[in-house]
Amino acid sequence: MTHLRFRCRNPAAATALATLLSAFTSWVSAQTVAGDPPAAETLWLEGNKLKLKTTVYESPRLSSHPVLVVVLHGDLLGLRAVPTTTYHYVFADQATRKIEDIVVAAVLRPGYRDHSGERSDGVQGLAIGDNYTPEVVDAVAAVIEQLKAKFRPSHTVLMGHSGGAAITGNLLGRLPSAVDGALLASCPCDVGAWRKYMMHKQSNNPLWSAPVRALSPQELASQVSPAAHVTVLVGAEDDVAPPSMSSNYSAALKKQVNHVTLTIAPGLGHEILLEPVTYEALQNLVQSLRQSGRR
Repeated sequence: MTHLRFRCRNPAAATALATLLSAFTSWVSAQTVAGDPPAAETLWLEGNKLKLKTTVYESPRLSSHPVLVVVLHGDLLGLRAVPTTTYHYVFADQATRKIEDIVVAAVLRPGYRDHSGERSDGVQGLAIGDNYTPEVVDAVAAVIEQLKAKFRPSHTVLMGHSGGAAITGNLLGRLPSAVDGALLASCPCDVGAWRKYMMHKQSNNPLWSAPVRALSPQELASQVSPAAHVTVLVGAEDDVAPPSMSSNYSAALKKQVNHVTLTIAPGLGHEILLEPVTYEALQNLVQSLRQSGRR
């Protein structure tokens, strides 16, 4: 198991990252009081030679062919310390309480750890877009195929927040038949432009100019399946992945994808996953896929 430890020798970079982490930790702490919810099942699934922790939640009543939702977290989860809670587990649990007949699998991205201290295989990176590689996308795709074989879903949805949304968009373009629908929340969808934006935002922090092997959803938009149902959600006040990135990605998708929904949520910032608007967006996406008929 390979892990990349974060050591920053640039004081400005360290301060900027600490500020982002502090805001993220405060937001997560406010979302849950009693800790992370118990899961129906915890799986360690191998994808692209990496074992990824996958925590499964289920609606109280399931049909023989539920909708499968796979959810990916953002870049800052457990970056410098074991997180007090794992926010996409909270989302997964709440989604199964709000939406009937779904299975939600919260995948811990390669190299990341959750509140238990357990960590998926792989290299976490430095939260600068360097974890959005072809290898990571392929690992997630392999996990999705195993989940599909296990739960025999009527439809499969991949969704992600922040960096998880970037990986979601990359998978849509790289492997167009892997899922039927996707929800991208707070997406840095143009990775090159986003890295330049973050470099400027963090006083020209050179960390953001380091070479990376990242894929970018914006560049892969033309390869997304025309039959996919895609929802793009962003807070109007998002100053990490500005709304223009979601708008531009949606516009590129609409050139060939038949079902694209863009929502810019007033008054909300980057940390949007646990907001009511996100559950509503997922519910609408699931309903749209159900109305389209079983795949």
